[in-house]
Amino acid sequence: MVQLYFTDGSALRAPVSVEGVPVDLSVSLTEAAGRIGLMDGMPFFLDRNGSYLHEVNQFFRACQTMGVRSRHSLRAYAHDIFVWMRFLEERRGGKQLWRADYNDVIAFHHARRLSDAPFRISASSWNRAIAALDKLYRWALEEGLIASSPFRYDLSFRHGHGRGAPKVVEGNRARERAARRHDMQFVDIGRYLAFRDIGLRGRLPDGSEDPAWRGRNGERNAVFAELLVTTGMRLGEAGSLIIDELPRLTSDSPRILLFDLPGAITKGERPRRIRLPRRVLKLIGDYCDIERHVAAAKAPPPPVVPFVLSSDGCNAINGSGRRVALTRLRPQDRQRLLRSPDGMPEHASLWLTERGQPVSSGTWEVAFRRASQRCQIFGLDVTVTPHMLRHTFAVNMLSMLIREQVGAIFNPTDAHGAAYRQMLGDPLRHLQHLLGHTNITSTYIYLDSLAEAQELVDAAADRWTAELMADDR
Repeated sequence: MVQLYFTDGSALRAPVSVEGVPVDLSVSLTEAAGRIGLMDGMPFFLDRNGSYLHEVNQFFRACQTMGVRSRHSLRAYAHDIFVWMRFLEERRGGKQLWRADYNDVIAFHHARRLSDAPFRISASSWNRAIAALDKLYRWALEEGLIASSPFRYDLSFRHGHGRGAPKVVEGNRARERAARRHDMQFVDIGRYLAFRDIGLRGRLPDGSEDPAWRGRNGERNAVFAELLVTTGMRLGEAGSLIIDELPRLTSDSPRILLFDLPGAITKGERPRRIRLPRRVLKLIGDYCDIERHVAAAKAPPPPVVPFVLSSDGCNAINGSGRRVALTRLRPQDRQRLLRSPDGMPEHASLWLTERGQPVSSGTWEVAFRRASQRCQIFGLDVTVTPHMLRHTFAVNMLSMLIREQVGAIFNPTDAHGAAYRQMLGDPLRHLQHLLGHTNITSTYIYLDSLAEAQELVDAAADRWTAELMADDR
């Protein structure tokens, strides 16, 4: 039976056990992994006999050239392809991945969408799976691995803006058009604070210390959550930060400090400016002075790595002495970056494990899941993921931006068109830039979750009614 695994870059730096004897991997192996661009978290499949499934694994390596660069997207793609391969193996007579046909797609839809409630997935989850499989089979067609795709397509015309000719759009017939395009979840401030203090920090519901708490890295995890919820950064972005690229905190620092998030670690490689509250920067500084300092001191001697931070903190120097701008380093390169603040080399990553190694995305996800479970033990209906904190930031930020505009919106001297642009255009544009969305339509989803939006609609309806009554008089 096929098995799914994910690459763990830290395993290259840890000794392996051979007949009970710890053995370090050779320098040539670790350097080879760096040369081929081995990405931490990259999915790969092994066959039932343990053999490497070269063709499907090659697809994951090619995903970065097809617009799929996020480790979370790759993980989702891998899960959907894994379920499909298991379905073909168990329910379709052991059929191979590249021999699937349209009848298999129909049977898959019946099993995933028309089953009883406990086994039925949502339409949005089904569409996500179809998107992954569609990309896989389109790639296989281009590579000559298959002669035809198991999917069927409908052609339609899409008229763009301007005078350009309409475009022919090919739509996968298996996609359910009635499905919601967005499934956005966020937490209110009260539940977030309970998650942070009770779940991550291990306190009791009354705020006191829990003598039975045996969790580790609670303060580090709480500060990380504060960074996500106050900046809207994605997990991969915040987790890839280098300690030297954060702004310096001084006695006259403003309430909000700015720093540029490099495109090499953002979704779609779009750099943007982050507004970091001084309070959160101070929490990060306290973590660095105590918890991170202790962790870095416990780290074993680092192996040969391709990058060392320059003295000015702006460049990385590889083994041949060549300088590479820090802003160009990808997340996997940043995990191999060293710095020497006191003459002793240590990892440059902002977030370190107890052994002084960079914290992986999987570690953060496990910490959030365990914190949610701890909250539920105390009877609290709290489930939080790192990405939910990004949504939480967006909803609350949009609420505050709209409140700032309310006075101008209902200014009787303001034209209706200008008021509408000020009500929706400016706040949404600001939020779009804060979140790093390419298209503002991606930002519209937060309006549906905004309590103030309904209040504004009600107020506008009252004003319209009042104007009509005035005309009747």
